[in-house]
Amino acid sequence: MTDTASPCRRHDCHLCCVDTRMTLTTADVARLESVGFSDFARENRDGDLELRNRDGRCVFLEDGRCGVYHRRPDGCRLYPLVLDLGEDRVVRDDFCPHHEDFSIDPDRANRLRRSVARETAEAAKRRRRNSG
Repeated sequence: MTDTASPCRRHDCHLCCVDTRMTLTTADVARLESVGFSDFARENRDGDLELRNRDGRCVFLEDGRCGVYHRRPDGCRLYPLVLDLGEDRVVRDDFCPHHEDFSIDPDRANRLRRSVARETAEAAKRRRRNSG
């Protein structure tokens, strides 16, 4: 029998939810607010929206599991894939102890690029609005 669970579940890992700096798109925020969540995001000094931490953990982490798994932000869905901005390529984040268990397929890479582009554009808009 093949284990089809995600590597996170197979390894009972939630390290990426500890002291998280996961950025959000406005669509992520709207998706979570539409089901009643509030006060889970903050704007950092760069104008990015980020998940809040409570006691050093993502506000949605409950007993080692994501409490909003089916509505989680795009960045969480795609992690440990990250965009290496210096080399403009999608890579697996070495911070994740199980990063080798994740594939970099073209669809996920394109989704990540689109999500990062949205976050970047939205943060730039917030910076302009806050400076003027």
